[in-house]
This record gives sequence, structure tokens and C-alpha cells, in this order.
Amino acid sequence: MGRTAVRVENDLTENLEELQLATIAAQAGFCNEENLINRTGHGKAICTASVYEFESLEEYMASAHTSYRRFGHSNSDDMAHAIVCLESAEAGLATSSGMGAIVCTVLSLMKGGDTVLVHADTNGGTNTFFDEHVRRFGMNVEFVDVLDVVTLETALSRCKDTGSGDSRVLIFFETITNPLLRVADVTAISSVCKRFGALVVVDNTFGTPLRSKPLLQGADVVVHSATKFLGGHNDLIAGAVVGSAKLVNQAKAVAGCWGLTVSPFEAWLCTRSIRTLQIRLERAWTTSEKLAVRLRAEKHGILEVNSAPKCAVLSFLVVGGLHGVKTVIKTLGVIKFAPSLGGVTTTVSHPASDSHFDLRPEERERLGIHDGLIRLSVGIEDFEDISSDLLQAVRAAVVATPEKEDTSHIRIDGDPSFPRCS
Repeated sequence: MGRTAVRVENDLTENLEELQLATIAAQAGFCNEENLINRTGHGKAICTASVYEFESLEEYMASAHTSYRRFGHSNSDDMAHAIVCLESAEAGLATSSGMGAIVCTVLSLMKGGDTVLVHADTNGGTNTFFDEHVRRFGMNVEFVDVLDVVTLETALSRCKDTGSGDSRVLIFFETITNPLLRVADVTAISSVCKRFGALVVVDNTFGTPLRSKPLLQGADVVVHSATKFLGGHNDLIAGAVVGSAKLVNQAKAVAGCWGLTVSPFEAWLCTRSIRTLQIRLERAWTTSEKLAVRLRAEKHGILEVNSAPKCAVLSFLVVGGLHGVKTVIKTLGVIKFAPSLGGVTTTVSHPASDSHFDLRPEERERLGIHDGLIRLSVGIEDFEDISSDLLQAVRAAVVATPEKEDTSHIRIDGDPSFPRCS
């Protein structure tokens, strides 16, 4: 048996409600259950011990079997506690990655014969997990437009009619979808799900708790890829699960068994990064909104722009299809090509060849993830520097694409040499 999830007591939660999110974020790692602001020094230690010593069997038994790092450690507790406070949750768990958070959540809540409804426009790695791996456990997986409550209600009605008496239904979606930036109405979706007794699991990576708190809108569990905005510096891999103590403890049992707990150093890095979360995101949000305006004005090189309020990611469809994408990537100077997002530096990625590589070309096209789509993760650099670099690269793609030559048919067709990332 492993450790229980990090839990925030009611009196602490009440105190936190009086503070702004910027204050809660800045105090990440300095909070505990007894005092809102811990009086220990600001140089929190990194605990690398893999096992702990005890003076007696009685002392060990009283520790709730917290003797082995695979089940958690003080640094993972700090990280989980920080995210619990930001999400207004009861309990939390820090995992080895965002996918680790999803894996331990789904496997702890569902069993063979149960049904998972997944929003089709999700991160490619998430899509692959449900499509290829969850099915192996005997669960039914359907990809539907969860964000359309009418479609969702129809799917839930079908599950109710065909499911057995003890079968469970879980709905999984993102607060802001990756990479098309569709914004979910969490309250409306949760309301429909509750009428059918379905569990609601929400990935809040793109939204972050600074923009939305799905647990307060009816979700049962929230997961994060803390590698992205919570970590914010492209120097760690981590994830998180937050929700009720009951559900998070179930996820924690799976995480401990499967080895999905975050490492001490990466937990420490993430806790450190959360302290600057609001400063980083507010700047990135402002730049992202201004870039979306500039890109939409670039009529000759941009066919479509996808963006959302208070989101530091946007995507756009460049002329020339895959040929145009290659030209943009090759021409960029300040902005780098990197298959991830959420860092302090602005980067671009190509969903068709990284995050959504595993989808069949016709499936990507159906979802709107075309070969000419570029995802832009906005950092904290100067707006004019980023804007001028991006626009000159887009204009280079226009020049490189002959007017009468249609290159939109050039497609990524599953070449295994392409990397698969987030």
C-alpha cells in the first residue's frame, strides 16, 4: 500500500479563497496543511533518498507505508500541493508526465466492459493511448465531438441503452483543444454527464488554473501535463492529477504500482516554476492575442488562424501545405522549431508530423489537422521581434509556392522516421 494523495484541509481551503491566484502561485512549495505560509527557508531541499529508515516497526507502521520513493516523496508532495491550491481541489498527485497522469486516472477509474468517450480533437499522444492501449484492457472507446452537448447526449444515451448494469462511462476532453484551440463549455458538458451518471475527466494543460478551474464547473478529475505551462522552461517532464481525495487516492495507487510518480528533481523544478506562472502567462497571453490579429491580416500567406482568449498557443494554416510548412520552419530565426510547447521561448511545431503523427492522414484531414497546419507556442520575448520573424517566414512560404501549383496534396503518410512528441 502506498501513500495517500496530498490533501488540503478545509480550513486551508477557506484561507486560500481569500488570496489571488498570483499569490497562491508565488507561494508554491511554502504551503502546508498547518500554515498557509510555511516559515521554513526559501531554499527547499531536494530529497533524493529512494528509501527511508525507521527506528522501530511501530514507527514504520505509523508512517502509512511512506518508506519508498516510488509511492511519493516530499518534493512530489510540494508540487501536488501547489497545483491542488491553484485548482481549488481537495487532493492531488504529481506524476512522471502528463501521459502518466492520464494513464493512472483512467486505469484507476475504469475496468473491462466500461466505456470511454474521448473528444476526437485531442492531443495525438492522448488519442493514441485511448485508441491503441485502453482497448487492450477490454474497455470500449469511442471518439466523438464531446464539445457538442447534443452529440454528447446522444452518445451517452446510446451507452445507457447498450451497457450492463454495473458498467461505467467516462468522458475525457481538454479545456482548450490541441491544436485547433476549440474552447470547451465545461459546465454544460458536466451537466449533461451528471444526468447520465458519467465521470468527467478534463485535461487543463492549455487552459491552466489561471484561466479555468474545471473542478468548480462540475468535473470529477483534472489532469495536467506540467511539462508545459506549469513547468514553463522546457527543462522538466511531469504531470498532475487533482480532484476529490477518494478519486485521487485511487489514481495514486496505480501510479505507485506502475512507477508513475514524478522524480524529486523534476518535482522541485516544477514547484519553482509555478511561482512565476501568472507573470509568464499574462505576458504570453497578451503577445498571443496580438499575434493572432497580425496573422489574420496576412491574407496572402495565411489561410486560417485558430486562437482562444487567455491561451498562449495558436495555430495557423500556411499556404503551400507541407511545402509551405518546410519553408516557414527553415526561414524562422528567433522562433525555433521544437515539438512541444509552454516554455518561455516561442516555438513552432507541426502537428501532422509530431503530436498527431499516429493518426491516419484521412483522419487528420477530417479533424482539420491539415499538413499545412503550424502550431505556435508563444513565449515571453518582445512582441515585435516575434511578430516580424513569423511574418517574414510566412511571406517566404508565399514566394516559395508558385501561384498555379497546388502543393496541398503533399502529405505526411506515416513515415516512421518522423518523431512523435507532444
